[in-house]
Amino acid sequence: MNLLGSKKGQAENYIAVAIFLLIFGFISILATFMWMEFIDAFTEAGYYENEIQETGDKFLATLKLYDSIMVFIMIVLLIGVGLTSYQLRTSPAFFIITLITAALTGFVSFFFNFIFIELVSDDLFAATLVFFPKTMIINTNLHWITLAAIVIGSITLYAKKDSGEIVNE
Repeated sequence: MNLLGSKKGQAENYIAVAIFLLIFGFISILATFMWMEFIDAFTEAGYYENEIQETGDKFLATLKLYDSIMVFIMIVLLIGVGLTSYQLRTSPAFFIITLITAALTGFVSFFFNFIFIELVSDDLFAATLVFFPKTMIINTNLHWITLAAIVIGSITLYAKKDSGEIVNE
């Protein structure tokens, strides 16, 4: 039995939540850092005036909005895990497999925490991280978010009543 090839345990969906949040958070921080560097270069060259400054400041404000979007995406992903789990039909025996793989899933997501911290701990990102407090909290606690995904997925997957379908023989 291949757990990753089967939807019975949903293990890959729980890890996918952590991977998506890690990548989205890092790309948001990196894009803001790069744009701030462009602003600094244009300011030093004397080009960051009038319409360019107005447009650049609006674009920077939009990039800072990604911190709130990160929270929204986390909530949508957790709801999505619950909805996809509710739609699956599976035996409650697979709950034991979910409990066994939860430790591995938690370790992998904790490893993603470490990766994110190492990626953004460089001094270059210090000025940019001020604009992303929610993203920092989410991505340094991916193991708790993965645990929430496991709990939500397990409850919606295994706590359903049988629908009493008629089986045609």
